[in-house]
Amino acid sequence: MDFDMLFRGGPVITVNRHADVADWAAVKDGKIAAVGSAQDQPTDACAARVVNLKGAAMLPGLYDAHCHVMPTGFFLDSANLLEVKSIAGTLAALKKQSEKTPKGEWVFGAGFMSQNVKENRFPNRFELDGVSDAHPVLLTAQTLHGGALNTPGLSKISVPDVAGVGRDEAGQPDGVLLSDEAFFPSMSQVMALLPEARLRAFIESCAQYACRRGATSLVGLLGQFVDGDTDVAIVERHKADFPVNITTFYQTWDLEKIKQYKLQRIGGCLTLDGAGFEYTMALQEPYPAKSERRGFLIHTDEEVYRLVSQAHREGIQTAFHALGDRAIDQLLYVFRQVIGEQGHKDLRHRVEHFSLPWDKHMDMLAEMKLIASMQPAFTGIWGEPRNGYYDLLFDRERAARMEIFPEIIKRGGIICGGSDSPVTLVDPLYGIACCIDNPDPRRNVSVQDALKIFTYNAAYSVHQEREKGTIEPGKDADFTIVDRNPYEYAGRKEIYGMKTLMTVKDAEIKYQAAGIF
Repeated sequence: MDFDMLFRGGPVITVNRHADVADWAAVKDGKIAAVGSAQDQPTDACAARVVNLKGAAMLPGLYDAHCHVMPTGFFLDSANLLEVKSIAGTLAALKKQSEKTPKGEWVFGAGFMSQNVKENRFPNRFELDGVSDAHPVLLTAQTLHGGALNTPGLSKISVPDVAGVGRDEAGQPDGVLLSDEAFFPSMSQVMALLPEARLRAFIESCAQYACRRGATSLVGLLGQFVDGDTDVAIVERHKADFPVNITTFYQTWDLEKIKQYKLQRIGGCLTLDGAGFEYTMALQEPYPAKSERRGFLIHTDEEVYRLVSQAHREGIQTAFHALGDRAIDQLLYVFRQVIGEQGHKDLRHRVEHFSLPWDKHMDMLAEMKLIASMQPAFTGIWGEPRNGYYDLLFDRERAARMEIFPEIIKRGGIICGGSDSPVTLVDPLYGIACCIDNPDPRRNVSVQDALKIFTYNAAYSVHQEREKGTIEPGKDADFTIVDRNPYEYAGRKEIYGMKTLMTVKDAEIKYQAAGIF
């Protein structure tokens, strides 16, 4: 046989530099062997297996370029609090979860947003104590930048004495943790109490979910949420066992830790500021609803400089979480200093989120050839141009300059797309739709640019563009097959209806919708 697999019968959207759409693609030994037009299509007899696309569209395997892998599995295994509208509703959802949880084991709830409940706050430990007298309880914010525990939960960990720890009238922790410095160490202690088998199950659950949603590759942000960073070890040991490729960004400030895994990148969500919904995203001007607050810069310029400088000197790529304009400003000027001192080196340092840049920041991003690792789904969920969550949190002027993708591209910037899962769950097709037909049309980009954000650019952001990101001979046989051609739905709401029919990783079908092909 000439080929192991032949895909034909639908548009093969290559996302190559010419934006070619082919009629077929053939695979041999896990690699793309040939791509072509109907005129030179091989016969079915040339392939051991033929997949008739029946009009479905074939894309390069889609990336999620910013995924918290273990916390995503945690979310999928927890009480879903995204839709609760009151503290009472939150407690009811957690109580229901406790009823199917063995006594003594943790009850988890995830996806809570104080802005969604009428009380406009998190439940405290005394309220959470009413969920169960037989379980410790942990509730996490949708952003992962805050949470709350009940009294039994608090008794199992050591809460740091830092800003963001809620206190009762006696000055004792009330269970509410609303800063990274308070919540991250607390959650990591809780996760370290779980058996390794459960942590691996969380990771597997995330990988399976991502595969069903059309992702073949995740840029996995690991470490930080488990004391001892057990999740890093699990992924690096069992990488070949997952249905998606997982590229590890180790979230540590210690370069020595990445060397045991021979990683060439460090960071991910190394947070320089917090999140908007917890009012900890670092802004130049205060929040309208909290005029006394403008968020925190968590690290000094010198601390950031030390890590970037050492990593750059050793040829290590870095990535930092910077949402607000103050945090973006801090990070970009550190990058500028280090690159000025040591030269460029094509390391492709990443700015995670890059949500509220000024014009000068977009220019600096392009000038230094940095990567803006962004989450278009945020704008689909929260970015309505009038009375959306961005307006509620920031005011109209700042909401209007949040995440303006075409402006970044116009200035020469490179955007890769992720979900920040579980903040928004892995769903690259939804991210693509948010880039093509956004609730705010000022964020719309071309179909080719939208696809590149979740394919070629994402591969480029982790130095994988020679193996992945386009459908071209010699590259890995990673494909996402969807039920419609996105080029035919530009400017139409139906673009949001794209569904994954099949995902293929290294020429192996990892997911196939029932009754398809």
